[in-house]
Amino acid sequence: MAKPQGAGSIWNPNSWHWEEKNYTTIAKQLIEQKINSVKVQSGDVTLTNIEIKSISGDAQVNIRKGKQVLVYDFDIEVEWRGQNENDEAEGTYKIKDLNSLDNDFELIHINSKSKTKISDKCKDLVKRDMRQKLKECFQTLMQEIGQFESDPEKLKKDQEARKYVEEQIKLAKEQNGEQKERIFQEQKLKEMKMKQEFQQITS
Repeated sequence: MAKPQGAGSIWNPNSWHWEEKNYTTIAKQLIEQKINSVKVQSGDVTLTNIEIKSISGDAQVNIRKGKQVLVYDFDIEVEWRGQNENDEAEGTYKIKDLNSLDNDFELIHINSKSKTKISDKCKDLVKRDMRQKLKECFQTLMQEIGQFESDPEKLKKDQEARKYVEEQIKLAKEQNGEQKERIFQEQKLKEMKMKQEFQQITS
């Protein structure tokens, strides 16, 4: 499968040279949106993610020969809440090594803040159903991050910007050439005038 198209910086002609572009902020935003959107229902218990307590790691798009390669790796701590009509429970879990290699991860340190009638059931739901839901959500993460780089509108604007810069460089070279030619002609006339004046003095 062909790699998606990517746009390098203006200094990178035709996006040909190796370039690393930081997409950590965008990746974190997408990850948070996905995690916060997940809801697990089992019997009378509803389990939701209520807060991203921490997220560490980075994401970058590598540009080479007009193509992009996306690399990311994140660790995330999430706070969850489980509820039914009569009780509730809260706790945390960690998503370890969410990576671009296989888009998989470990779910570890599943804890509840206190013991309630549904806390154990909620922890089981996190371990089993929450992990599966998250895995499904993260399946499109790489594609969605990559779309920011290969977005047609972005590529179009990049091409327009490159064309503008190339035209400005060409114009500057032309103006520089004209200026050099003008200086040369002025200097030539000046030398001819000085030569004529010298001849008049010595004749």
